Amino acid sequence: MSKPELPSSILFVCYLNSIRSPMAEGLMKKRFGSTVYVQSCGLEKGELDDLMVAVMAEKSVDLREHTAKTLEEVGDTSFDVVIAFTDAAGEAAKAYFEGSDTEIEVWPTPDPTAGMLDVRAMMNNYRAVRDTIDKRLERRFAAKTPT
Repeated sequence: MSKPELPSSILFVCYLNSIRSPMAEGLMKKRFGSTVYVQSCGLEKGELDDLMVAVMAEKSVDLREHTAKTLEEVGDTSFDVVIAFTDAAGEAAKAYFEGSDTEIEVWPTPDPTAGMLDVRAMMNNYRAVRDTIDKRLERRFAAKTPT
């Protein structure tokens, strides 16, 4: 059973474009370089998250210059695949890309900031989210990884 072709463009969408979607963007770019056009955005524009930057640096992905943007700011409906990390982001993407050939996938992924946690517990939550996203990217696109 073969996997579908690697898409030429992917957009990752979450709520604030400050944790999950930039993680996915960075991991995808690390995995595929310029082979795939990759962007991320949010339903709202959040601030750069220092803990996200720190856990991504552990995987040699530098997101210090990430700037959050909204779906409207991306302003492009020609993506092959959109992956949303919340149901709300998935619904917004379906509405935004309605009438296009864009494939919409929803990968429900917990918000690592949820709950009252100390910094160590939050870092562990961020790492768990990062690693979950990375494993999903590997499963979804592994057969197409360039050598």
